[in-house]
Amino acid sequence: MSDIRERLQHWLEIDLDKLTANLQTVNGWLREQRPDAPPGLIAVVKNDAYGFGAVPCARAFAEAGAFMLAVTSLEEALELREAGLTQPVLVFLPPQAAELPLFVQYNLTATLDSLHTAELLQGWSQLECHLKLNTGMNRFGLEPGEELAAALGLLQQPDAPKLCGVYSHLATALEPEEKFARLQIERFGQAKAQVEAAGFAETSICWHLANSAGSLRYPEAHFSAVRVGSVLYGQLGLAKKKGLSLAEPFAAKARVAAIREIAKGAGVGYSQEFVAKKPTRLAVISYGYGDGFGVTASARELTIKDSVQEMSRNVGKLVLGRYQRGVFWQGRLLPILGRVAMQSMMVDIGDLSLQVGDVVEAPMRRTAASCRLPRVYLRQGQVVEARALLTKSLLKD
Repeated sequence: MSDIRERLQHWLEIDLDKLTANLQTVNGWLREQRPDAPPGLIAVVKNDAYGFGAVPCARAFAEAGAFMLAVTSLEEALELREAGLTQPVLVFLPPQAAELPLFVQYNLTATLDSLHTAELLQGWSQLECHLKLNTGMNRFGLEPGEELAAALGLLQQPDAPKLCGVYSHLATALEPEEKFARLQIERFGQAKAQVEAAGFAETSICWHLANSAGSLRYPEAHFSAVRVGSVLYGQLGLAKKKGLSLAEPFAAKARVAAIREIAKGAGVGYSQEFVAKKPTRLAVISYGYGDGFGVTASARELTIKDSVQEMSRNVGKLVLGRYQRGVFWQGRLLPILGRVAMQSMMVDIGDLSLQVGDVVEAPMRRTAASCRLPRVYLRQGQVVEARALLTKSLLKD
């Protein structure tokens, strides 16, 4: 296909070769840890593959060796099936009754997380499921012991779904303190023994506990498979500490939409928050907070400790002159002037030879990137696929 980027004002660029390389790097590291029985790799492509685009990423991971894909919802799983992906797909959310026919029709793996779900799945013997254990995350999962025993009893009934996997989730795999993570690993091992004692053979079940961080920090948590997400997308700093060299597959790019010169004393943008102290050249870039630029997650409970740490970091950046947000052109920072608007911003370009139509790169949180931004996929530096919501005609040659 022709280079669609020539017809775009802004886009997200995803290098599929780098995604593939990351999976192979992780797989190689896992095999070094357990050369006798390396774990299988489940590639997590939830939330539109962390903003990268679920279908192209899932296809790349499957071709590179992931034996299973994992998503959060039925809708995410159906997107993969309708795109032609045939690999096993685990859906994390426990199914609702009305969803069960689709799970069977599209050969999807359901999560059995409670006695309620175990009872719901009775009569669906054609369905495969993974049993979810609560080892301390306290989000989803059966409690080991009596509740788990009751669920296993239901799974032994003739009309029960087929149990193909058992999993849990580490809550503190990234935290320096290891005590709770090791407690979860111990609890998972104890529950594994309980499942096997109930007559379910170890070799016929996929046992998976470790997420990306857990996979790197706790080889004893590998069991028969690991579930990795962020590390495949090059987003886990821990990987570098473990000696893994991950590629950066993501870039948010935009063309300069306009250039203007303003006089000393002129204001810029909403509320005129920036006032030029000297004649200034600025460029207008078509990214804003509505596109995901500058958006960060801040939903957790605010504590005094968090507030003090954040204030200290910001004061330090101001003192050192490092508190500058902006975009990059040929490796140079172009600082933002004034307030970022919904879909645009202004940046200081000084005396640089920047022209309308030149391409800049914007740092952006992947999962915050708007689904309306076009995604462009590369192989060997060439565009092989592109997609955009509600603008399919744009992508046709």
